[in-house]
Amino acid sequence: PAPATPPPAVAAATAPPPAAAQKSPSSVATEEEVEVLEPEVLEPAVALAMAAVETVRMGENMLGSGFEFVRLEVEGGKQPLTFMLGTGFPATALTSRGKELVPGGDAQFKGGWLSKAHEENSKVTLKGMRFLGTGSSIGDLADVGVIDFPMAQLAEQMGIEVHGILGQPFFSKYDFDLDRYKGRLEFYGPGEAAKGGFSTNVKFLPGIALPSGNFGVAVQGGIVGDQDPPEKPFSFVGMLDTSAPHSLLNWKAAEALGFTGPSDPRLVAATKVLGAGADGRPVEMPVALVRLSLCGAPEGVKAMMADVSKDEWDSKGGNGWYFQNLRDGVGGLRGCLDFGAVNVAIGDALGLSVMHDSQIGPFTGAAAIIGQDLLFQADRVVLNLKDSQLWLQTGEVKDQEEM
Repeated sequence: PAPATPPPAVAAATAPPPAAAQKSPSSVATEEEVEVLEPEVLEPAVALAMAAVETVRMGENMLGSGFEFVRLEVEGGKQPLTFMLGTGFPATALTSRGKELVPGGDAQFKGGWLSKAHEENSKVTLKGMRFLGTGSSIGDLADVGVIDFPMAQLAEQMGIEVHGILGQPFFSKYDFDLDRYKGRLEFYGPGEAAKGGFSTNVKFLPGIALPSGNFGVAVQGGIVGDQDPPEKPFSFVGMLDTSAPHSLLNWKAAEALGFTGPSDPRLVAATKVLGAGADGRPVEMPVALVRLSLCGAPEGVKAMMADVSKDEWDSKGGNGWYFQNLRDGVGGLRGCLDFGAVNVAIGDALGLSVMHDSQIGPFTGAAAIIGQDLLFQADRVVLNLKDSQLWLQTGEVKDQEEM
């Protein structure tokens, strides 16, 4: 197939910030002098806000590793609010319980209101938001909807009352630097977090800008216990989502790792979990133990468009789009980090529907959701959504036991 016009916001990341040593004008050599490199002094970026982060881990009998939360105070609120961090969640939202705790959130409307009036009533503006403990302000959050998302219900089973989620629209306004060892989250202006550089044990992974403003990274791996693994594994895109307690592979990604499909004997006999399918309906998904690596995407990643006739295009748009093997891109994969084996769910999940393009259609290629089971193996996570850049510093990397 021929390369398609990329869907909106699909592009390779730019290069990393300059290293700490560069030539200065005074280091240029003349005939009489020896060239001397003078280190350039990089001024560290100034954090716009800082928050304490609470990491909550899931029990051993649950699929996934856990969640991370921050606590925020809202002007006129009845109590501090607990927000989940959700870089891949499509909205910043309150739960029904959270709405009851903010000004105007408990108003009741009765009578013959139109559905639009109900919709507008479900949105609130959270004024004067400040992180509890640090007092750092993030100003007002407008048009915050009410969604009782399933991750909040799961967190309640772990003893955490969740009042809302900071989703992709929020994280698109900032770079963030999450230091789990220190329990600290810092926010910077877009493109500013890496201004001062990093130590050598922080790995740079250039990513891919995906539709709806999400961040993608190249993924490859294999099945734990596979007796005949591929020599050169297919590399596919993984969407980063800190609100996903576990990672997930769609069926094409599972096949890229070596499974034959839903009828693969290893999956037929596997533990099953219930998840939301591509159409939003509950669907049973097998769980498999796999070993994944996150890699920097090659330069010039191109989106490919599925075959479509002129009549189809004129009547309904495209039939979808996909990426070819990312390892075949210009220059190949730009560095990889290996992680311990994790139990992942397999299925065409609703969470990947955010990669749908209104004109070209759904994403039809191999893809994964990169969840906290992998991200919890990093002590430090720095994300710049504006330029599709990710930095990771690995911590305790170990294998999970098979479910």
